[in-house]
Formats: sequence, structure tokens, C-alpha cells
Amino acid sequence: MKTLPILIVATLMLAAGPALAQQDNNANANAPGQDRTCLVTTGTPNSWNDTDVVGTKWLPRKAAEAQAKKDPTTMRTFEYENDPLVLNHTYASAEELCNKHFAK
Repeated sequence: MKTLPILIVATLMLAAGPALAQQDNNANANAPGQDRTCLVTTGTPNSWNDTDVVGTKWLPRKAAEAQAKKDPTTMRTFEYENDPLVLNHTYASAEELCNKHFAK
């Protein structure tokens, strides 16, 4: 008799496990603590003109800064929240500017 409640609890825990794990995989990218920035890669070392940019990525700040440290002559993080292209609504957000402005 004592084993039946234990089996029921164990079965419920096994059934709930996958549902609880899925919640972690659906993290909100805009949640507090998800500070993001634009990682810019240039094709011309130490030149950050728009025409020299060969790639951009909108990443969590820590990841972007870690990548930029690998080669600071070709990778750098930029803040675009106060960029005139965002402020005058050419782009709706810094993320949109990062993802679309440099696309070739």
C-alpha cells in the first residue's frame, strides 16, 4: 500500500519534467537582463564606415563583447539606440538598424 502513493508521485514528476524543461527553451529575448547590442564586423581593419561593414549580429551584450575581444581590429560593438536613423524613425529600433542597414 505504501508503494502506490510513491509510484503515483514518481509518475507525475516524470510527466511534468518535459513540460517544465520546455519553459526554459522559450525564453523571452526582450525580458529584463537580455541586454543586447550590435556586433559589427568590418572588412577593412580599424575602419567602421558603413561601406566597410561586412556583417552584423544582434546579440546579448556579453556574447557580443566576448566576440569583439577576439579581434578588435575587425569586430566591435555599437549602440544604436540614439542613432539618428533610429531617432528619426528610418528604423524602428536599434535591432532593426543592426539587422537591415548593412545588408548587401
